[in-house]
Amino acid sequence: MNTTKIFSKLFPFFAVLMIVLTISTIIYIDTTSNKTSVPYSTIAQTVESLGTETANLTEHPDGTLELETKEATFISKVPPNSQMVEELVATQNIHYTYSNNSKYGSLILGGIFFLLLTAAFIVQKKTKGGIGIGNKMKNSLSKPTPLPSITLNDVGGLQEEMKEEILQTLSILKEPERSVKMGIKPPKGILLYGPPGTGKTLLAQAIAQELKANFFSASGSAFNEMFIGVGASRVRSLFTSARKQGPAVIFIDEVDALAGKRKPNGGEEGEKTLTELLVQLDGGHDNDGILFIAATNRKDMLDEAFLRPGRIDFSFQVPLPDTKGRREIIDIHIKGKELSDEVRASLDELAESTSGFSGAELSSLFATASRLALRKGRTVLLKSDLDYALDRTILGSSSRALLDVDLKRRVAIHEAGHALIAAVTKPGSVRKATIVPRGQALGYVAPISKELQLSTTSELLERVAMILAGGVAERLYLGEHSIGVSGDVHQAKQIIEQMVDTGLLQDGFTLTFSKADKEENMQKLFHKALTKAETLVTTHETQFQALVDALLKKETLEGTEIEEIVNTKNQLVS
Repeated sequence: MNTTKIFSKLFPFFAVLMIVLTISTIIYIDTTSNKTSVPYSTIAQTVESLGTETANLTEHPDGTLELETKEATFISKVPPNSQMVEELVATQNIHYTYSNNSKYGSLILGGIFFLLLTAAFIVQKKTKGGIGIGNKMKNSLSKPTPLPSITLNDVGGLQEEMKEEILQTLSILKEPERSVKMGIKPPKGILLYGPPGTGKTLLAQAIAQELKANFFSASGSAFNEMFIGVGASRVRSLFTSARKQGPAVIFIDEVDALAGKRKPNGGEEGEKTLTELLVQLDGGHDNDGILFIAATNRKDMLDEAFLRPGRIDFSFQVPLPDTKGRREIIDIHIKGKELSDEVRASLDELAESTSGFSGAELSSLFATASRLALRKGRTVLLKSDLDYALDRTILGSSSRALLDVDLKRRVAIHEAGHALIAAVTKPGSVRKATIVPRGQALGYVAPISKELQLSTTSELLERVAMILAGGVAERLYLGEHSIGVSGDVHQAKQIIEQMVDTGLLQDGFTLTFSKADKEENMQKLFHKALTKAETLVTTHETQFQALVDALLKKETLEGTEIEEIVNTKNQLVS
């Protein structure tokens, strides 16, 4: 190793020495050669005086002429492709050749070859026979990753059944003697699959922490290489290091990039890497004390040979958390934070209204709220901070306020239509309504999302009526609707089409098979929902006008304010 370091330090001096030797050789050749530089006229006269003797004339691309006779060699310069050369060639005693090679070409090429050979030798020694980047990657995969102090209790949102199965699996690994007596073999591999941000990596870290094992972590794409054998070599190196440092947990995230389904023809480098992984998991190797954990968002993309028992013994789906799970995750993220009493009282409501949020999105929600509080010079999180973070997460950043009076009134009428129908048909379903632009929306009504449920025909019609109510209100009070209803129409059309496809019609359970019948039934449902929206807006005109006035004045109304306005028929908003 010391010799290699010394050689690499002396390499620049060798390179300079080689260049100096090359230049010196060229000068020496020039000074010791018997070639004479003469003007073109001398060459012409020499050719004319040859008589019956022959001579060789060589032309170079730069216009250099070399005339070689028995007595000497003469060199001259003419413009490239000159007609004067043709005059000399016309003489019968001249043998003409055209050369593309430089007279110093062999020396220069030899010097370059020597430098490249020396550089390759140094790289070979430094990387111990491998490519530098590949070798560094290989070494990085072979080292355990420091674990955060996290346990299964710190991973929120897990279903009780899943947590129980994981604990049972860990008990087998912790007490191998007891398991062997009962004829139970320790599992070799676990697959965690589910949507992004649901805590699969945290769960793998928690399992490693529970087992008090070294944690080797890598991404599936880290094994993909265009160089033959590099990916397979990394897999071997990873498992070899884990066996030496056991007990160990090998975690590969986004494993679909490594263990994807193989093509019928085969032969790709990625398939060789997968084959090596299959062999390491269950190919006669002693994997006692090693637990392999893989995570993916796309279980359907994985190869069947990878998923078979003996390689992957347990598969756990890590879904988006339900209301209870989100409440657990919220409790984890509020640790160490100062919250106002209003925020603490609304945490259950927050867990309800964030249906469809992953654990990562809830973490981002509280981070955004904390940044806002910090920016405003506060150390306590307020309800307004969380409301801002929720809107920011769902709709994006806010844009400029509406300055045009007519546009502001149109947006207020549109959003008041949505808010009114939602509050009338489904009380308590609105979190807020605003005419402050955010993202691509000039205004919006934020619902309180509920868990997945089985909707009936009447509930879906009420939902379509609520969606269409914004455009309906514009037509009733402004004479015509704007292009702002395009998103509403598209959303309503999707629900209506789904209703027809599943036979959710008010006149009974009827399936539609022809395109004409489908369009007819969709039109019927559309007109029913449209009529319902028009009727509700007209019969609740007082509440509707109060909502419009309140939005124009305050720009943002909370759900409780909307409920109060709708439930008070003759309330006047000053």
